[in-house]
Amino acid sequence: MSFLRAAFTRILSGVSKRYTAPPAPASLGRVTPPQPHRQPVLEELDHYGPGGFHRVRLGDTFHDGQYTILRKLGYGQYSTVWLARDSIRQKYIALKVLRADCYGGKHDIFEKEILERISEVSKQRHHQGAKHVSHLLDDFMHSGPNGEHVCLVFDVLGHHLGFQTIQFLGLDFLHRDCGIIHTDLKPTNILLELDDPSAIPKYLSEVPARTDSQSDDVPRPLREVLPTSLVSETKHLHVRLIDFGVGSWRERHLSEFIQSQALRAPEVTIGVPWDTGVDIWSLGCLVIELVQGIILFSGQASTKGTWTADDDRLARIIEVFGPFPPHFLEKGQHTGQFFDDKGNLLRIPYLKPTTLERLVNGKTMPFLKPIDMPDAEVPIYIDFLKGMLEIDPEKRKSAAELLEHEWIRSVELSATKTD
Repeated sequence: MSFLRAAFTRILSGVSKRYTAPPAPASLGRVTPPQPHRQPVLEELDHYGPGGFHRVRLGDTFHDGQYTILRKLGYGQYSTVWLARDSIRQKYIALKVLRADCYGGKHDIFEKEILERISEVSKQRHHQGAKHVSHLLDDFMHSGPNGEHVCLVFDVLGHHLGFQTIQFLGLDFLHRDCGIIHTDLKPTNILLELDDPSAIPKYLSEVPARTDSQSDDVPRPLREVLPTSLVSETKHLHVRLIDFGVGSWRERHLSEFIQSQALRAPEVTIGVPWDTGVDIWSLGCLVIELVQGIILFSGQASTKGTWTADDDRLARIIEVFGPFPPHFLEKGQHTGQFFDDKGNLLRIPYLKPTTLERLVNGKTMPFLKPIDMPDAEVPIYIDFLKGMLEIDPEKRKSAAELLEHEWIRSVELSATKTD
C-alpha cells in the first residue's frame, strides 16, 4: 500500500505511517514551494500590558495551587500554553492562559463556549469524530496585574503531524453535530496524543528548561516541543484537532476575515457569506501540499506594486479551475475590488491556464504523482480533490460526503487488510 494511501487510511482507522512528499524545486510559474502559512505571533513586551498576556514563570501555581507550571509549550495571538502538573488528578496537563481582553474586552472570542459545546454534544451523541477533537478538562479565572484571564485545561498532546494526515471525522463532528467552524485548519492544529505517559517525566528530568536569560533578572521561559515517537513506529496513533481560539459558530462569526492566506477560501477573499465550506477548502489545499510538496494558492504581491497578494491568489485559482461563476461574484461585498463587470481580474489580465490533472499527474517536478500511486487511482484522487476545491462553496463536498468518497473508501479497505 502506498505511503499516500496509508496516510489517508489513518484518517479513519487512527494509525498513520510516514509519508515524504517529493522535494520541491524553486518556484515554477505561480506554484510556491512549502513555507510557513503565516508568521508566528511574537510575544513582544507590549503584549503584556493591561488587557494582554499574563506573565507566567516556571514554578508558578494556578487555581489555588492545583496546577504548577513546568514548561512553556506555545503561544498565539490570544494565549500562552503551558505544561503543568495537576496535583488533584496526579497527571500532566496543558494549561492555556488567555489574554485578559479575550472576554469582557475588545476581542470576546468564542473558545470557551465552543469547547463547552463540544463536551455537551460528545456526551449526548456518539459520533466517532468526537475523539479526534480536543476536549476541555477544566476552566477557571485567574486574576493578574493585566486583568482577569480565562484559563483552559486540556490533555497534553505531542508534536503536530506536519502533513501526515487530515481529520475528516473530527471535522464532520464539528460541522454537523456541534455547528462549529474551525476557520484555522493547518498542520500545527492537528496534534498527536502522547502514547507513552512516561515520556513527560523523562523529558523533564533529562532536558533543561529553555529560557531567555538575557531578558531580565528572572529567566523568561521559551517554547518547547515534547518528544513524540515517530509516526511510522506508532501502532495506535490518535490525533486531535485543537485550538478553537479563532473558531466560529455557523450562525455567528467571530470575524469575517479568516484563515491563513495560502489556505483562504475564495468566498472569504471577495466577501461572500461563508459557512463550513471554508474548512473544506483549507483541507483541499493541505492535501495538495501533502501530495505534491507545493503550495498552489499562496499569493505573492508584485514587487512593483502592480497587484496584491490577494490578486495573485485569485489568479492562481482561476488558472487551475477557470473563471469564477457570475452568480458567485454577484454575492461578494468586495468583488469590485478584484474583478471588472465581465468577471475579469482588474490587475492581472494575462493568465496561464492549466488543469488540476496537469498539476497532480504532470511530466516534470514538482507535478509528478506519487511513485506508488497506480495510474488507475489518479482520476479517482483528482475527483476527490475537486470536491474540496470547488470555487462555489455551495458545490463543495461536506466532510461527511468526503468520507463516503471512493478514494477514501478504497483507502479504508486497504487499511483493514493490512492492520
